[in-house]
Amino acid sequence: MNAFDPRCPGADDPPPAIVKPDMPKLISALEKLRDTENRIVWVKNEDNLGELKKIFESTPQRTKLEQFYQMLYHLQKQLPDNQKSFVIQPPLITEVLVQAKVFPDPKFPSHITQVEMNKESATNTPRYQVDFDQKEVRFPINQGKGFSTWEQGMCQIAKALVFYPGFSFVVRKARNSKNLVADSFDKVEIYGQFGTRKVFDIDLNYVDLEKVEFIDGTDQGRVKSRVAKREFRENKHSGLFKFIGTLIPNTSQQRIDW
Repeated sequence: MNAFDPRCPGADDPPPAIVKPDMPKLISALEKLRDTENRIVWVKNEDNLGELKKIFESTPQRTKLEQFYQMLYHLQKQLPDNQKSFVIQPPLITEVLVQAKVFPDPKFPSHITQVEMNKESATNTPRYQVDFDQKEVRFPINQGKGFSTWEQGMCQIAKALVFYPGFSFVVRKARNSKNLVADSFDKVEIYGQFGTRKVFDIDLNYVDLEKVEFIDGTDQGRVKSRVAKREFRENKHSGLFKFIGTLIPNTSQQRIDW
């Protein structure tokens, strides 16, 4: 678990303000949502309205990052048992994301060209894939200030998420709790200031995101990551670290938002 430390400025800063969506506008955008085969994705009913209220009006408030994944988890539950997939494109998906206010930067959804959800054949587990209009899309964390935590004898700062076309993941409930889990990530990295000052001095800029577990009722989450291949392309490291760096994951608990 992370520890606050005076050598890590910003680690104990108050969380950023959470802007609530205009619920009637969000509901209207969801009612208009259709996939590329013109199938209805979301229906206005008592159960779905109650789920939206839990996502966006709970106390304490969920972080914007958790709201994003909670909403996608809610959408995947709308899929009939006999339907294996849906594909949603702009402007409909863009309008939903803008009205949900799940991104601090309202311009970010404009980079999304398609959201696809497929149930994996072997497990019937829904998997999302998000495509973008650029080869690389950077999302500054906490409006560019990042989030800091003291770990491994140094200040770790997550500064940005780096997305690539084909960004994909699975959203599910944790097995033994109310926590939401997003995992099996592909084509996304965290850029920042990472490393260790323990047995060896190691500095890193890129790590692969593998799993995030949102701890229910808090702004905290457990994050599993490991050194990204891009790190070795862009920065010099010893041969030994190149061998073991991508093999050993790191798990930490920290504030989870963007």
